[in-house]
Amino acid sequence: MYADLGYNVNPFRIDYPFGSQTNTLAYKNNFSPFLGLGFAYKMYHLRLGFPVIGNLRPNNKFGKTTQYNFAYDFTYKRVWYDLEFKSTFGYALKKPKVILPDTYSVNVMTNGWYFGNPEFQINGLLGKRAHYKQEILTWYIKGTLNYFGSFARTGMLIPENLANLNDPFTLLTQLKALDFGATPGVAYVNRKKNWQIGGWAGVGPVVQFKEYQTDVFSQISLGLAPRFDVRFMGGYSSDEKFFFLVSDFDNKSLRFSDFRYRQVYFALKFVAGYRFKEKEKIVPN
Repeated sequence: MYADLGYNVNPFRIDYPFGSQTNTLAYKNNFSPFLGLGFAYKMYHLRLGFPVIGNLRPNNKFGKTTQYNFAYDFTYKRVWYDLEFKSTFGYALKKPKVILPDTYSVNVMTNGWYFGNPEFQINGLLGKRAHYKQEILTWYIKGTLNYFGSFARTGMLIPENLANLNDPFTLLTQLKALDFGATPGVAYVNRKKNWQIGGWAGVGPVVQFKEYQTDVFSQISLGLAPRFDVRFMGGYSSDEKFFFLVSDFDNKSLRFSDFRYRQVYFALKFVAGYRFKEKEKIVPN
């Protein structure tokens, strides 16, 4: 079992020629320290995360943000499966300065990693069930299925002063996409004297069904989008206890001609846990 403490920053930006002085809208969320509690046993792993204390950024500039996170992963026949749900309620714009409490984003993803070297085990890389005793460098392929987007519960995603009744991109209430694809990459891990570092990096395309909506209009398109897969971690791991500093980067994007949307989910957390010893099996004489 383990606990982790960190934060999630989930900004998104829209690039579009809204006017002579506005080409980019950068939406930023307030954030709180995030506490996660997890349990790992054999091939199964469950983690629940929730914010603690209050928002760290001033509310008069960023408003209030509420975040939720649920994750579950398991390994089956050399493939590590990862399911995760993330939601962020409440954003703010710096230019123009607008607080948007009814704007929220959602990210639901299912991934599966297959590592070329069978000795490269997620159980040891994450430290939650085991640790490594050798250096390993291997290729991998990641299959991914994602649903994500940003929405306005009331009003619009775009500030009213930029609205143009003849341009639906300035009247948006929803942006969302469903995509799937495969990402090849390289993974590495090494451990010396109980100190371990590891991670992976990859890039590949996804097939994407994307949609934008206004109060009176919607448009669905099919296209391709890039997907990056990056994660790094390092720390101390003995037979019974471990602590790691873990970073996670998840990039989502969609595009309609000269309209571009990009959201980055970045997490940095400190993870500490304890491994219970397996009970010895008594063999009858």
